[in-house]
Amino acid sequence: MKTGVGSTTAIALLLYLLGGGGAALAQTANDNAQGAASDGATDAGKQLPAVKVSNRREQTTTGTADGYVPITAVTATKTDTPLIETPQSVSVVTRDQMTDQNAQTVTEALRYTASVTSEIRGASAAGAPYLMSRGFYLEQFLDGARQPSDISFGYAIPAFDPYGLERIDVLHGPASVLYGQANPGGVANLVSKQPTTTPVHEVFFTTGSHNRAEGGFDLGGAINQDGSLSYRLTGTANRNDTQVDGAKQSHVYIAPAITWKPDANTTLTVLAKYQRDPDVGYYNFVPAMGSLFETPNGRISTHTNLGDPNFDSHSRTQASVGYQFEHRFNDVWTFRQNLRYTYVRDDFSNVFANGFSDDSATKLNRYAFFNDESAKFFTVDNQAQAKFSTGPVSHTALFGFDYQRVLYRERVGLGAAPQLDPFAPVYQSVAMPNATSDDNIRMTQFGVYAQDQLAWNRWRFLIGVRQDWASSDDNNPVTASYTSQSARAFTWRTGLVYLFDNGFAPYASFAKSFNPQAGVLADGSAARPTTAEQYEVGVKYQPRGYNSFITASVFDLRERNVLTSDPANPGFSTQAGQVRARGFELQGQASLSDDLNITASYTYLNNVTTDSNDSATTIDGGTTPLQGKTTWGIPRNVAAAWIDYTLHGGSLRGLGFGGGVRYLGSSYDESNTIRVPSVTLIDAAIHYDTGRHWLLSLNGTNLFNRQYVASCFSANTCTYGDGVEVLATARYRW
Repeated sequence: MKTGVGSTTAIALLLYLLGGGGAALAQTANDNAQGAASDGATDAGKQLPAVKVSNRREQTTTGTADGYVPITAVTATKTDTPLIETPQSVSVVTRDQMTDQNAQTVTEALRYTASVTSEIRGASAAGAPYLMSRGFYLEQFLDGARQPSDISFGYAIPAFDPYGLERIDVLHGPASVLYGQANPGGVANLVSKQPTTTPVHEVFFTTGSHNRAEGGFDLGGAINQDGSLSYRLTGTANRNDTQVDGAKQSHVYIAPAITWKPDANTTLTVLAKYQRDPDVGYYNFVPAMGSLFETPNGRISTHTNLGDPNFDSHSRTQASVGYQFEHRFNDVWTFRQNLRYTYVRDDFSNVFANGFSDDSATKLNRYAFFNDESAKFFTVDNQAQAKFSTGPVSHTALFGFDYQRVLYRERVGLGAAPQLDPFAPVYQSVAMPNATSDDNIRMTQFGVYAQDQLAWNRWRFLIGVRQDWASSDDNNPVTASYTSQSARAFTWRTGLVYLFDNGFAPYASFAKSFNPQAGVLADGSAARPTTAEQYEVGVKYQPRGYNSFITASVFDLRERNVLTSDPANPGFSTQAGQVRARGFELQGQASLSDDLNITASYTYLNNVTTDSNDSATTIDGGTTPLQGKTTWGIPRNVAAAWIDYTLHGGSLRGLGFGGGVRYLGSSYDESNTIRVPSVTLIDAAIHYDTGRHWLLSLNGTNLFNRQYVASCFSANTCTYGDGVEVLATARYRW
């Protein structure tokens, strides 16, 4: 299998991690191992690999102490379970990694994460921040609460500033057992910065490419003398141009939070976020002819605006408020309630390119479009956790019920727009189209779930079950239509892990998920939810005495009941569609000393539509069946590696360097007749800590300014990738 330069680098780095190679880090024993050691299993428990476990909220506020290496991920089990004991692949991007790479968006923060295609829309990712994992859409959650991130919510997808995040957890594969309806790609949980009793004081300013001007602050600490009240206040503001002429970006972000801890057993944290983006950024398509392939006039510049700067407008307002409550009754029982309300308003008017009008490749067809959306999400999750033992087996049992309600409105208009010469653009007046659709959608879901994590000697076993009831209705006065449907689903997952003394932990797991879909079949019945099931086996490795963590996994993931055209009843759909994803993931992270941090990943992914009655348009204008075709935009091979080294002694103390390589393998359009070539991108950083409050950094991405196409859906809908960007940041801490 040919994997390219990037994958070779990633594998070499991971082999280096396997060998240790760094300063030892003292680690404390985990309380799960202690629980397993009780009632006759003490000696076996002491032989387990040492793992550090801390209180969940303390970890999120002090997670930077672990550098790039995660220890636990509450996202995977909703309990404080060490990653090495979790029988499913989990990737974590820590606060330190986001800072070292100066990630400006969540999509940028996930660039080095296994299986995640975070910028499938390339330079248009700001306008449509769709995340993909294992070839499927990746659901976004904020502090465990679902956000409008599915493709069915159009553009009303929140894009909170990553400066307000402590970490990002990615649970790969089906996650319905804990989170209800969800796409099978998994869950990306954005974990907010939380109040802390340790004083935090930072302000920063960033400038650089595209006339960027950005400033922000992060403040936190105890409010009263006994520390029962603490706070966190984070904010940013920025304005900049983009690589496309006439397109701008700007936003204002503020996130207050306060924690009240009246006693050692009770904690209440209230969190809020508000972000206003008057200018979201560029979003448009470029045809394959003129981007991937030469025209008589050459290729279309990556700086050319194929829309209309006088018509195009994209603004977004998003707000979120909620709380996390926890009370520990005794050594056995703990109760938690997490509540969140999220509002997103997105107003989008755009002129889209739609391919050349003839073979001369001088005039682009275009159309005018507007899409005004609002989404209101209310979620509440109630959890009761019990820790107890039955003989030599210790249990962490979790019982919960959750509820979510969504109110969603989408007004859409489509109309004509003048043609454009992309090589000598002259923009003409464009009329705002009339509304062609006005969907008013209500969705509710209620779920009950139970999970048990058993520990016996070196064995860890997980079993979880869930029952969901979901309903929705859609009233569209413009098209004079009304539909409603309801569904229920039972999902479950199970997994097994064995902990060897040398730090290896092989595991196997099975998980199911479901996701309701809109549609009416020929017999008048509502479409059933899509279902997915995943088999996964792998091994996790946490070398004794070293602060590093590696996961290798192989998986087989299948989504069924996908809607496809009904050949026996033209105009209707049937649920015979199926998509299969098979792959291999390798992810490693290490903080081998205070000097050296490493993260590396490699993904091999084979996504295929195994059953479908639909067809796709080929590059020559014909049609071809979708069955047997690779999923569009998903590379088969992806590899990435980042290394950061900082000097902590000598005359150059405080000086550090970082460097990264990202290899994006080739991909195809929907018809598989257009091949998007692979590309290798280089990132780098230089930073200097003066030791006297100031931290200065210079970050560059795509340093060699590789001009490339990120993906193509069809011959008329490709997107360019981001060009070179260099940003200088000054931070002042006290």
